[in-house]
Amino acid sequence: MTTPAWQPDPTGRHQYRWWDGERWTHHVADDGVATSDPVTGLDTLPTPSEAGTTEAGQFHFGGRMAEFGDGRSVTLASPGARLGARIIDSFLVSTPFLAPAFFTGEEDFGWRDLGGIFVSSPPIEEWIAFGITLFIAIVYEVAFTATKGQTLGKMAAGIKMVSVKDGSIPTVGMALRRWFVPSLLGLVPFAGWLLSILCYLALTWHRDRRGWHDLAAGTMVVKVNRAASPKAEWARTTSGQTVLLATAGARLGARLIDFTFMVVFWIALIFPIAFAIEALDFRGDESWPGTSIYWLIIGPIFLVGLLYEVTMISAGGRTLGKIATGIHVIRKDNGDRPGPIRSIRRWAIPGLLLLIPFVGWLATLFCRLSLTWGKERRGWHDMVGGTLVVVRQPR
Repeated sequence: MTTPAWQPDPTGRHQYRWWDGERWTHHVADDGVATSDPVTGLDTLPTPSEAGTTEAGQFHFGGRMAEFGDGRSVTLASPGARLGARIIDSFLVSTPFLAPAFFTGEEDFGWRDLGGIFVSSPPIEEWIAFGITLFIAIVYEVAFTATKGQTLGKMAAGIKMVSVKDGSIPTVGMALRRWFVPSLLGLVPFAGWLLSILCYLALTWHRDRRGWHDLAAGTMVVKVNRAASPKAEWARTTSGQTVLLATAGARLGARLIDFTFMVVFWIALIFPIAFAIEALDFRGDESWPGTSIYWLIIGPIFLVGLLYEVTMISAGGRTLGKIATGIHVIRKDNGDRPGPIRSIRRWAIPGLLLLIPFVGWLATLFCRLSLTWGKERRGWHDMVGGTLVVVRQPR
């Protein structure tokens, strides 16, 4: 037991938190003003005597620094985090409208004969779908930027859009300018796609990582102190290391990014496979069974998924999606990298569930969602793998 006193808040949410001599309490203070802040996991935080040897509540971001107009320093978001956030947002906005077109296999593009030159024009339904998608994209981006400074993708990646002057949330006008610059550039005939890409790539060579859209809007994108979030939840490894657990949103975002890369791998595999099947049919080979075609398609995808997930988690605890969202997988017992055996066990649960006929996707979904009700935000695969998913702390 130690002396009751105001101590630096180990969660990082406030300046001070009251230590009653045995445990941390909900009483906090900022600039001399005392308030109450109930937070989950106070019993897992280090005691004042341990504070000198722990990193809990002291998340020193690593990365390039910048200054607001008022002189305060801030840590800039990495290009990888921004790309990851953009992938998540694009997935969330576009998928509801692209999926129906993909599965219906619509191929009527309205070919017209213009003096011997055939020009295709999409049917009116596709123009309507495009218009709706564009409208939702504008509302989604502008509304989230002007109210929270974060889209869902940026929330998952732990980054935020702020004004370069004072770090405040962008205004509606700033949000509109920020969205319209790359969008209008994209409408330039022939070179629009290249100009739009350059707009975003400009952040990689600008000193403060500001793209053309950031310069036009007067914004910059910075890292967020996740330890100060109302959703912050702490845990301890068996060896006593205090860690900040990754949120369900960050884990879902990482999964969507990984899924995007897996789709790229799938496309790279499916084309040669499709050509092989086409060649077999062309030769009139009627002995080719449908189940063999199924495994010819699923097998390579399954294998690539296994190699991608297991190799990256085993070696560094992070897939590309987890790198973008700033989270990683560690061993529950000692906080180290999972290693090959745990990585295989962790992947095998959702991976093998997916192979169950008809209901495999549902079983896999439940496996992934189980982290939302599991203790320490651990899904079934985490329990079997003996792992935790935590916010990565640069050292």
